[in-house]
Amino acid sequence: MAASPIIFTDDTDSQMDDLLRRICEQLQLSPTRYEQAVDRYEAVCRWLEADGSLVASYRPTIYPQGSMRIGTTVRPIRHSEYDLDFVCEISAHPDSFDSPLQLLNLIITRLREHKDYASILEVKNRCVRLNYANEFHMDILPACPDGILGNGCLVVPDQESREWKPSNPKGYANWFEKRCELALQVLMAERARLLSKAEPIPDQEAAEDKATLKRAVQLLKRWRDVRYEKQPDLAPISMVLTTLAARTYEGQASVSRAISGILDKVVALIGSGRPRLFVLNPAHEEEDLSERWKDPEQYEAFVSGIRELHKLWTNVMTASGIQNVSKALEGLFGEQVRFAVAAQANRLQELRSEKALRVKPAGLITAAPTIGLAVRPNTFHGY
Repeated sequence: MAASPIIFTDDTDSQMDDLLRRICEQLQLSPTRYEQAVDRYEAVCRWLEADGSLVASYRPTIYPQGSMRIGTTVRPIRHSEYDLDFVCEISAHPDSFDSPLQLLNLIITRLREHKDYASILEVKNRCVRLNYANEFHMDILPACPDGILGNGCLVVPDQESREWKPSNPKGYANWFEKRCELALQVLMAERARLLSKAEPIPDQEAAEDKATLKRAVQLLKRWRDVRYEKQPDLAPISMVLTTLAARTYEGQASVSRAISGILDKVVALIGSGRPRLFVLNPAHEEEDLSERWKDPEQYEAFVSGIRELHKLWTNVMTASGIQNVSKALEGLFGEQVRFAVAAQANRLQELRSEKALRVKPAGLITAAPTIGLAVRPNTFHGY
C-alpha cells in the first residue's frame, strides 16, 4: 500500500495557501451556473425597463450588490440554492412616494405582470425575491438616491418599520476593493524599505487569481454554511462576515495568515463590544449591518461560533502532517477539502513524473529545476 500523499512547498505558509486556494476553486460557482445567473438577471432587467412599464418611467438603474459584485460568492452546500442580490435604483426623490412601501409595491406589481415571475415571486421585508427552483434566489432591492448625503447613499423601503432605511452598496463595494489592495500596498512599502539594502527584485507577475481578502471571505462564508447548516436562521449574514474580515485585514499576502489575523482581531472586538458588537456599513455608517443581533440568541450564536472557529483555526495552523491538516480543514469547510487535497497530490505526482521536483537542503521539496537533488518518480510499487 502506497504512503498517503504529503505535499511540500518552499514553506509552511505556501503549502497551506496552496491547499486553501484549491479549496476556494472548489467553492467557485461553475461557469454554467454563473452564465445562468447572468441570463436570468438580464431577463429581469429587460422586463423592468421595458417600454410601458411603470418602473421604466422612473429610469431605473439595476446593478448587482453583495457577493456577486465583489467576487465572494460560494457554491451552496449540497442541494441548497444560493442568493444573488441586485439593486433597482430609480431616479426619484423618496418624497415623491406616499410611503416607502409604495416603491416596493411598484416593483412587485411589475414582476407579477410576467407570468413566469408571478409564480416564483416572494415578498421579503426589504426586497422582492424570485425563487428559481434548484438554481438560486434573486433578491431585488428597490432604492432611491439619498438626496441629502449623495455619494452613492440610498434609502430603501422597510416593511416592518414602514420607513426608509439607509444603504450604500456601491460605496461598500468600492471600500471592499480598496481593502483587497492592502496586500499590494504592504508589499510595495516593504520593497521601498529594502531597496537601499538589497538588489532590485523583478517586477511582480500579473495576478490572475482572487485577492487574498476575497479568498479569506469565501472560506469564512463556507465555514458559516457548514457550522450553521442545521440552524440557518442563526447564521451570521454574508455582509457582516465580509465587513468584519475587511475591517480587520492587515494586508497579509498569505490567506492562512490573513484568516489568523482576522479571527484574532474579531475575537478581541467581541470582548470589547458592549452590549454587543456593532458592524456598520463603512460607506454609510447609519446602516447597521448587524441589526439582527438585537436578538440576543442571534448574537450569542455568532459569538460562540466565531470563538469556536478561532480555536479550531489555531489548531489547524499548528497541526503537522497533511492527513491531520486535511481532516481539520474538512471539519471547517466540508467535503470540498478532499477534492482540493487530491488535486494537490495529483499535481505533485505530475511534477515527480516530469522530474521537476528537487529536495532542498532543509528537506523540503520545490518545483525549482536547478536546486537540490532530483526526486524519483513515484511508481506506487513501494516507498
